[in-house]
Amino acid sequence: MYKVMVVEDELLVRLGLINSIDWSKFGMAVVADAADGKAAWELYTKEKPDVVITDLRMPRMDGITLITKIREKDKTTRVIVLSCLEEFDLARKAMSLGVSDYILKLTMTEEEMEDVLRKTYDELSQNTVPEDSRSTTIAAVETGLVKEKMLKDFLFYNVYSVDEFTDFVERSGLRLSETRLVLCTIEIDHYQVLCNKFQDEQGHLIKVTLLNILEEIMAIYRRGEAFYLDETHYTAIFSFADITSEQAITQQLYGILGKIREVIGTYFGGSVTFGLSGVQSGYRSLPSLYTESRQALNKKYYVGSGLILTGDTRFSETKLRERIEELKHIPFLGQLFGERHAAEYARRIDRLAEALFAGKETVLILFNQLLQWVASALLYKDEACTQALMDYSRKLNNCETMMEMTDAFTMYLNDIVDIVRKRRLLSKEIAHAIQYIERNYDEDLSLQQVADHVSLSFSYLSNLFKKELQITFVEYLNNFRIERAKELLTGTPLKTYEIAQKVGFSPESTYFSKVFKKTTGLSPNEFRRQRQTEFE
Repeated sequence: MYKVMVVEDELLVRLGLINSIDWSKFGMAVVADAADGKAAWELYTKEKPDVVITDLRMPRMDGITLITKIREKDKTTRVIVLSCLEEFDLARKAMSLGVSDYILKLTMTEEEMEDVLRKTYDELSQNTVPEDSRSTTIAAVETGLVKEKMLKDFLFYNVYSVDEFTDFVERSGLRLSETRLVLCTIEIDHYQVLCNKFQDEQGHLIKVTLLNILEEIMAIYRRGEAFYLDETHYTAIFSFADITSEQAITQQLYGILGKIREVIGTYFGGSVTFGLSGVQSGYRSLPSLYTESRQALNKKYYVGSGLILTGDTRFSETKLRERIEELKHIPFLGQLFGERHAAEYARRIDRLAEALFAGKETVLILFNQLLQWVASALLYKDEACTQALMDYSRKLNNCETMMEMTDAFTMYLNDIVDIVRKRRLLSKEIAHAIQYIERNYDEDLSLQQVADHVSLSFSYLSNLFKKELQITFVEYLNNFRIERAKELLTGTPLKTYEIAQKVGFSPESTYFSKVFKKTTGLSPNEFRRQRQTEFE
């Protein structure tokens, strides 16, 4: 029996992996498991396992350090990495250390794990060195770049003639024919959110993964080719030489695009919008088909994201204007501006409605101007109002549809109303204390520190919290920290102990999990899983 050690700091993942596999099928037995790299190294020196299955990001000692130490001692131990999408750079570094394989934890299945173990068993039994997958990857990337350059040069720059392009298609074995072509431009919705979510600042991981997804799906259906256009756009060219009915072509196209949308949703938890051209024959038609697809995609701003858009896609101008008109009727607006400014606000909304179909950039400028005007017209302003202006200005600039802009602006107004109403009901001392907490919640904060900041005694400030907020200082601080933790749990891939540290709790303590469960009724991991399920 080959000896296996499993290293994974998430207990449920570790136990699930150990208990879900029939290790004896592969001539293996799990002899040790550990929750961090330091414990794993101690077990490694004692047990000398043949196979190490390890996470990369762990407390005390990370996976890269563990693998490096193993390689310094033994070049033949098989290492299998459990990684997340956002750990691309770490996974790449691990591959350079001689890793046999790596698996994405998000999509890991029992069958996939067994395939990896079967390959590892063959390597061990034949005493072979793991294949260097990097050369294969480089060759695939180079082929993809040649295809991308050829398609772009033909589509946009008129570098090649139709005959030269046809010759390239035939020589390269591309899945294309000249008969009944359709072109689709794919836009990644909220691309920057994905980059932030997976800590992929340059977007390299997202690009590689998306190209792999598109290539795999296009190969399954054997209907065409997909290539990278720019960081937020990809293009797919389909050909239907064997189908004469446009209705049948449309039906199959929607099935393929639905599959792309499903897989991207599963891997990234995000969405894509498709701009679809009509059907034409001849490679000469590809530039005009591309123009059609982009014109269809431009309707996303008015129709919404995550859809398949065509030249026939229509939207209701009346409903969009009504949505803008609703901005005049946010409750308590009069309390924000006073009578004179309320009338000016209504006039500005009318101007926005008039320019609604002048294009996304024009409407965005008007929304930002309106945001700035609201901030300057407020009868009551404080630091929280200034912060809200900055936050919602960023949100507006990241909006991709008119409805998103309208929703963001509505949320801004509602938040400003809440800030103003709450601040007016609180004493100056408590308002300043809350501002101090909101700025410093991620530090080791005490009531005495806050009391010193607002120039009050410890006991007097404690009584003010109970009197004006009906909760203690500790309860208010913990509630605020838990709200920030919720945002990190749903908006980032950070682990629980990392989030605990970011919101002011000790990462080594279980206090964060206890407070979180007391506040929400769920553990942090349960809360994250529930929210992920809600958005699927």
